[in-house]
Amino acid sequence: MKLNFAVISGLLTLLASSATASEIRLYTLDCGTIDVSDMASFDREGRFAGQSITLKVPCYLIRHPKGDLIWDTGYDDALASKPEGQGTTFHATMDRTLESQLADLGLGLADVEFLALSHWHPDHSGNANLFGASTWIANRAERDFMFSDVMQQAQPGYSALQDAKTNLFDKTYDVFGDGSAVIHSTPGHTPGHSVLLLTLENAGSLLFSGDLHIFEEGRNTGAIPTFNSDVEQTIQSMQLFEKLAADHSARIVIEHDKDHFEAMPRFPNYLD
Repeated sequence: MKLNFAVISGLLTLLASSATASEIRLYTLDCGTIDVSDMASFDREGRFAGQSITLKVPCYLIRHPKGDLIWDTGYDDALASKPEGQGTTFHATMDRTLESQLADLGLGLADVEFLALSHWHPDHSGNANLFGASTWIANRAERDFMFSDVMQQAQPGYSALQDAKTNLFDKTYDVFGDGSAVIHSTPGHTPGHSVLLLTLENAGSLLFSGDLHIFEEGRNTGAIPTFNSDVEQTIQSMQLFEKLAADHSARIVIEHDKDHFEAMPRFPNYLD
């Protein structure tokens, strides 16, 4: 029998890629809680003024055969040592540190190969300095803003990233080169805000919102926070977000939404 080596090679490649896909795992880590007493700033039209809400602050660990990726780092772990929390209108608390949750999986901080932030706000970048040894995948516009003169005067908590190994992107970035984790630029909340499209073998595609949407009703009403950097960019990014969700039949994960958080497997369980 004559063997067709091209066909055999193709089948082996397909089998290898399938095995890789089945090995990707998503862990949802609890990196804080925010009790908001007045949601007035969550909509420039004032539709939520005077209302209150409890938001979650997640961190996500994607375990891939080519390395581990942290998407958003939550509040600074130091918050866990303050039982009374911090803040007034936005009152933040933390039960466990990100570092201790990684340790539950046998991971040290230096074991995490890749870091990506949806944006610079401290409830998303609070632990960024823990990952100065990781490769930072950064939206160019966001990085430029993060290390601008005005931001340096504000002394943000991500100084270790300035000299970190950094892979910059403008529109999209395929983290592992296989389409399983693709970051898309969605500016407007901040100058270089981004969202993450993750595709798992069993769970399918998930689209993580960063702060493009902060809570479910905000998405449903098209609410734009008063503190967004650019309204028109936000509108365009929201349209792109919906197109990505539709094109990939993706499950939308609004990161701060408490119901969305609680619908994810409780750590250390995972999606694959």
